[in-house]
Amino acid sequence: MTQAILTAQQPRPRARKVSPALRHLLVTVAYLVVIVGIWQIYVVAADVPVYLLPAPGAVWESLVDMSQQGLLWGNVVYTLRNILLGFVGGVLIGTALGYLLWASRWAREIAAPYIVVLQAAPKIAIAPLLVLWFGLGFESQLVLILMLSFFPMMVSMRLGLESISPDVETLGRLLAMGKWRYFRTVQLPGSMPELISGAKIAIIDAMTGAFLAEYISAQVGLGYLMVLGNSSYNTPMLIAAVLLTVVAGLAGFGAIGLAEKRLLRWRTAR
Repeated sequence: MTQAILTAQQPRPRARKVSPALRHLLVTVAYLVVIVGIWQIYVVAADVPVYLLPAPGAVWESLVDMSQQGLLWGNVVYTLRNILLGFVGGVLIGTALGYLLWASRWAREIAAPYIVVLQAAPKIAIAPLLVLWFGLGFESQLVLILMLSFFPMMVSMRLGLESISPDVETLGRLLAMGKWRYFRTVQLPGSMPELISGAKIAIIDAMTGAFLAEYISAQVGLGYLMVLGNSSYNTPMLIAAVLLTVVAGLAGFGAIGLAEKRLLRWRTAR
């Protein structure tokens, strides 16, 4: 009896909590399983022709065939390189222009209207002009990516600088902080929430620009695989290239999300 009471009084081992990262991964895998399952069921139940919508297995076989033929990884690396270079360039150009428009009234009055007009122009119409001006190579593709990715960073930088209180600027003057030190220690950290939001948009725009440029002018890249699959009526290849673009976009957006958690850790710690 005493032993039973002592056993009942002993603390029960707590169940292990699943980490948020593992929980998010499990939820993502579950969503993918559901989507692929619905896709497979629909193709089989509706007897959809392969040229309209191939089954997931056919798309996977196309990925394997492209990998074995040397068509996959070279095109993936080419597109990812263009996205990365265009995104980094867009971040640098956009933040510099955003600071200039914030700091100079003359720059806002002179340059801002032209920048807005350039951004408002449809990129699908500008892309052929870029091919004429810069050729079919990497230069025209990079310019198109930069045109799409710099604008969100420019707007975000300006909004972030405008969100800093004038009292903080007054404090910086009292502390005799130079412009570079004030920018590095006050303005840049204070603008980081807006910059992260702009980067999330810019990475998607960079991806869109890369695929659009490759679709129009390139002979390599994921956009080229889409053109090749479409022109050869190879629907599994086309779907595979589309899925790879989705994966690339999710990977870029997820990388910005991880950077946000690290750079803005102070917001969740308050």
